Amino acid sequence: MVMLTLTALLVVPGLIVGLAARLPLRLAVGTSIPVSAGIVTIATYAYGRTGVPWSLGAYAVATAVTAVIVGLVGLLISGTLWIRRRRRGRVGDTPRARRSWWWLLPAASIPVSAWLIGQMILTELSATPGGTANVFQGWDAHWHANYIRFIHDTGLASPDQAGELRYPENGATLYYPSTWHAIAALVMGLRGIGAVETYNLVQIGAMALAFPLGVAALAWLITHRRFSRPAAATSAAVAAMATPLFPGLPFVEVMVAATPSGVANGLAGLVAAVVVAALADRRLVPAAALGLVGVGGIHPSAMVTAAVFVLFWWLFEGLWRPVRGRLRDFVVLAGIGLAGVLTLLPQVLTVSEDADEISAFEFEINADRAAVWGRAVALQVRHVQDWGVRWVLLALAVVGVIVMLRRLVLWPLLLWGGVLVVCVNSMSTFGNWTGGALRGIGSIYYNDPRRIGVLLAVLVAAAVGVGVGVSVQALAGWTARLIDPITDPRGTGAAGLRVAVALGALVATGSWVIQASPEYAAAAGANQRAGRMVDGHDLRAFEWLSGQPQAYSGLIYTNPDEGSGWMYATDGLPSTARHYLQSGSTAPLTDSLLRSMDRAGTDPRVDAALDELGVTYVYISPPNYWGFQKPNESLLRLDQTPGLVKVYSDSQVRIFAVRAAFTEAELERILADSPFPPERRTPLTRATALYGRE
Repeated sequence: MVMLTLTALLVVPGLIVGLAARLPLRLAVGTSIPVSAGIVTIATYAYGRTGVPWSLGAYAVATAVTAVIVGLVGLLISGTLWIRRRRRGRVGDTPRARRSWWWLLPAASIPVSAWLIGQMILTELSATPGGTANVFQGWDAHWHANYIRFIHDTGLASPDQAGELRYPENGATLYYPSTWHAIAALVMGLRGIGAVETYNLVQIGAMALAFPLGVAALAWLITHRRFSRPAAATSAAVAAMATPLFPGLPFVEVMVAATPSGVANGLAGLVAAVVVAALADRRLVPAAALGLVGVGGIHPSAMVTAAVFVLFWWLFEGLWRPVRGRLRDFVVLAGIGLAGVLTLLPQVLTVSEDADEISAFEFEINADRAAVWGRAVALQVRHVQDWGVRWVLLALAVVGVIVMLRRLVLWPLLLWGGVLVVCVNSMSTFGNWTGGALRGIGSIYYNDPRRIGVLLAVLVAAAVGVGVGVSVQALAGWTARLIDPITDPRGTGAAGLRVAVALGALVATGSWVIQASPEYAAAAGANQRAGRMVDGHDLRAFEWLSGQPQAYSGLIYTNPDEGSGWMYATDGLPSTARHYLQSGSTAPLTDSLLRSMDRAGTDPRVDAALDELGVTYVYISPPNYWGFQKPNESLLRLDQTPGLVKVYSDSQVRIFAVRAAFTEAELERILADSPFPPERRTPLTRATALYGRE
């Protein structure tokens, strides 16, 4: 039911807006997900400015307003076109396009591929401790799950007010794209599940939908002008079905919790296809603009990805074979791009302010230049290399390259070459000025070869679809020319043969997925699920703490390096750390206590900081997340700190009450209620008696 709820929230609003734009039902459905994201992106920002809380009702109102505006724009466009045709004496003589049902092929393969991806990962996740509510032990999931909880609890989903969550000390300014989290928060409320389970399920569902959609749309964009409808439809359908064969597309992104980035860049191919299609059908202009805003609102890099796809198409295809004329095509493309940039201008400015910090990420590897080129070509980037080279997929992609070269479809190949160079530079920076320039481009993707490798994998997956789709349809055509003169002089048997080879290609690809992809799904669903940062000791400590006096009236101090800030996502406990990253100078009091907590009760400055922050408890649970993070001695020697009282000690978990925040009677009650009071028992004996063996 969670997946159905998520799908409805992603599809229905965009569908309504598409129908208001007078799109055919199939196009309204096909463009609905990025359009829905665009509605959420604009609405959350507007509601944040006006103080309106984010909710299902607010989403419905935003959808209705958008539908009205788009409907009026659609009427204006239709009216303008009607007046032009009338002046030219062509009203009523527009030829009716011959109906084709080939679109049903990708329309069926996309949900099947999404179902396979989702079901395989869910099977693995369900087998982990806690099942679908298992706490992910990796990096970004900590923040994402907390953000979902924050939006659900407060209704504040404006991306430029994310500092209210990130920096509880002062709510310092922070712009963080919130579109995906806002949709997930609605799922959490509608299904009545926790933030951790919501994160897990919505992550899987969104990834499973985004990648087959984006890859199929990109394959269509490559083929629709130079190949027949059967070839274009088969290429798109095979590309969607082949998506799970690439570990770097849905599975690794789930495994490393790069959720907004993965979802947005997965959808970038679809947005690019809609933008290009708007040149021929102006009714798609609102969908293209909203879709561009939508993927940018999920993650800024995806807006750049979609723009680069369109730019390469226009430079190496559209300029030489314009749809409605070079100038008219340029005006439409520029108008759509301008609408997206202006709508997301605050985000664009914020990203530019953080450019130095983003470009500082380093992912270089120790390998010679030739080896780096080989790794990039073979898609052997971080994490993906764990499964080795997928030689058969690369061979099928080469067939696609040959097909494109034969029809002089060059823009995807040039685009692949450009992305490849950026990927190589991220692993081994070029020594001259080009290295710095390429790092500037790669900083959009944190100069992370894994993130850049997603774009390479999307292009290669589309090439696989093109290679298989065009080849099997060419085979069907050749066979029909040989057989039809004998069996069917009218040539009608070719249509049936084309359908048969398309279905055969899809069944074969689907069978391949069922055999090969569970290996990738096992990593996506089960890796980093073994209690490395938050285990059973932590979870029951969170639960106990949630029932103690003043647990929610102030802040609970946690070391961000240890990941115990998960207590906010699991139990709503107001931890000082909502991310593994430290707050630094942005939250100076919080940062200073990392190095001085052991002086509580003896240093007036420490006591003043605790009082100003309203800290009531201190929660310690080593080890740290990264290996390079040194143990924090200040936080590990609190037992004799005069200003703190140890009230809970179980395995690695230590909880201290801030003495000044409680009366002596309250402290006595807390200690009496503690299942693991350190002064009365050995932790292992008491834990075994209450909860069974550790």
